[in-house]
Amino acid sequence: MKMHINCPPRCIAKTLAFVVLLCGLVAAPLFAQTNELRDALPNLSDDQYLQLSTGALIYGLTIDGQSISQYFVQGTEAAAQALLAEGIEKGFALGAVSYIPYTPVLKAMDRPERQLAIFNKIRAISTQEGLTYISWRAGNKEKLLIERSAYMEDSKNLNKMLPDPIATVFPATAHSYVYQRDTSFGGNRYEHTYTNSDREIFVAIKNISSMKVLGLFTAVKSGQLSMNMGTYQLDDGLLLFALTSVEGRDPVVSALGLSVDLPSAFRRRIVSLQNWLVEQLNTIR
Repeated sequence: MKMHINCPPRCIAKTLAFVVLLCGLVAAPLFAQTNELRDALPNLSDDQYLQLSTGALIYGLTIDGQSISQYFVQGTEAAAQALLAEGIEKGFALGAVSYIPYTPVLKAMDRPERQLAIFNKIRAISTQEGLTYISWRAGNKEKLLIERSAYMEDSKNLNKMLPDPIATVFPATAHSYVYQRDTSFGGNRYEHTYTNSDREIFVAIKNISSMKVLGLFTAVKSGQLSMNMGTYQLDDGLLLFALTSVEGRDPVVSALGLSVDLPSAFRRRIVSLQNWLVEQLNTIR
């Protein structure tokens, strides 16, 4: 038996108007985000703006002469370092950016208060313990990445680990040493140097010990790795940057029957660290 529903023209018009209004309410935030992203990063493609507005990470490599500067806000410390990384003659650099809308708590803060809250979460590196990543060697399955993460008293002393610092005033610069033990490169020491502004937080991370694959052979010598992360405040959300460069090394290193694709390894690490930071920001109350 067929059922016929009679809907007069006025009813149809109201229904269509409601559908249009609903679509507009859904599309308006996405449209506003896209415009904000276009202003901050004017040299991306339409598809990349759409990816960013939906939470995806976009990235590029300098291998084969590709540019990465388009992933960073011009005039920032991150953009300046990206230009330097593009000039590496032997080695490679990876630039990446993602976008997250502010939580209601972050949105309610003014810019200086928000910067201080973000800065303290970035420096809470002890919370990176237990961080996982998608491992190619494990068949693209989730695997433990960071086993130990703590601040060091100085560049050499591993006997005394320090708690995460908590700033009460947002600093223009900061400097510290960090020890991390992970399942890919073992235990390593890093130097963290912050360069901040009213909108940007940028941390330059240098390895001050050689990084060995499974403890067997050196993949990156001391000082060869520059793995930087940063944030940049927009009006409605936060840009998360990552810039990794390795000098004096081919992208793929092989020894003892093992082969490591460094760009892929560091990209997976960046994804994990950015997911970690998003989780940290969501805990701000």
